Amino acid sequence: METKELLGLKIKELRKKNHFTQEQLAEMLNLDFGYISKLEVGRNFPALGTLEKIAKALKVEIYELFQFTNEKSSDFKQEIIDIYDKLNKEKQYTLYRVAKDLLD
Repeated sequence: METKELLGLKIKELRKKNHFTQEQLAEMLNLDFGYISKLEVGRNFPALGTLEKIAKALKVEIYELFQFTNEKSSDFKQEIIDIYDKLNKEKQYTLYRVAKDLLD
């Protein structure tokens, strides 16, 4: 995966962690919503000044935007539990069946 794609995924992850929509983040940064969308899928790469604004809005240091290591791997269990808790009963059962099928 290219750096701009990894950066986009990191920005998306941090945006969601802060409970911002793409529209909210774009408004905070005085940017077009389409720019944020393209940024998150790796089609745009921001200038340094924009990176600084993004980092500030997402409450991280600029270098943290480029920490692409698999730091979340230990959080998979909790993330799956969080996802499960947000699903209705039918979707919970579907998730259970998919997980059980992975064991076979």
